[in-house]
Amino acid sequence: MKTELKAVKKPLNHQPQLRQNLISGDWVLFSPKRSSRPHQFLSGEKVKRVSKTDCIFESPEKAGGGKILASYPDLKKWRVQVVPNKYPVVLDSDEKAKIRKDGPYNRMEGYGHHELIITKDHDKNFTKLSIVDANMLFNAFRERYKEIAKDKNTAYISIFQNWGPKTGASIYHPHYQILSTPILPPATERSLVNSKRFHRKNKMCGHCAQIKIAKEHKRVFFEDELSVAFAPYAPKEPFEFRIAPRAHSPYFEDSSEYEINSMVKSLQAALKKLEKVAKNVNYNLYIHTAPTKHKKLYDFYHWHIQVIPREIMPRLGITGGFELTTGIEVNPILPEEAVKILNSK
Repeated sequence: MKTELKAVKKPLNHQPQLRQNLISGDWVLFSPKRSSRPHQFLSGEKVKRVSKTDCIFESPEKAGGGKILASYPDLKKWRVQVVPNKYPVVLDSDEKAKIRKDGPYNRMEGYGHHELIITKDHDKNFTKLSIVDANMLFNAFRERYKEIAKDKNTAYISIFQNWGPKTGASIYHPHYQILSTPILPPATERSLVNSKRFHRKNKMCGHCAQIKIAKEHKRVFFEDELSVAFAPYAPKEPFEFRIAPRAHSPYFEDSSEYEINSMVKSLQAALKKLEKVAKNVNYNLYIHTAPTKHKKLYDFYHWHIQVIPREIMPRLGITGGFELTTGIEVNPILPEEAVKILNSK
């Protein structure tokens, strides 16, 4: 039996409701009545600006321990450079990582790659980059992805940015990270399993379905001919959003120059709207894509970018204990209302 994809009547905004994520299966509790209490959107905790003379990333080569992995457009007039992370969470090795038994447990060597992608301008985060530099950054992502994918220890590659102290960022100068692991992360594996199940049941991609429904429910807040920015049906955080190619596309690394350019423009436009909602907004940015091995097995997937703002609205007093004991996140604003606010900016 196929899943019903038609728009349904939405409940009144003041009614609490539980919504389930189509892909992860996670439930989110929305309590919008609490968000109607007098408040202002919170200003994020600002990254403390370090002067350029004291910034380690002004010289990526030194930051990378004397090694530059890639430089764009060239070494002399660089705008984007890639270096090894000086404090990697995984170890590059010629040995093959293997699952081993440790009593009833499984363990494996933490082999992989951990790289930093550093942009030239000290005070220009992604929204302030020129379209040329922003495209160059994403092309660097794509080229390093393809290179790391060749490693026998690479099962999955994560590309992400932490912006602001609330997200784990500790350095002011804008930078991004690529991290590979010899296993599929549990959240990724769950997403793939559910995406495959949806595709088998409905003969269509779950993410394509989400884009279609988001347009019907007025949860889209930026789009062009090749990409779309939208709020998901069950976001865990207020003002969380996705950027996705309009056309079905499983693999980030196989995207065309036109598609990358469109995704970059949509991401910049969406982040600019978010920055108008909350000053100094802290956020985590991720690229979700299909695994590197056995690519024909994942044609049902749809690559996309996820942006999760941090503490953009006051946390509800009960959420810490409730979330920890149940695994159910509490969100004080419905995505439809969040999109109205974003579209007003």
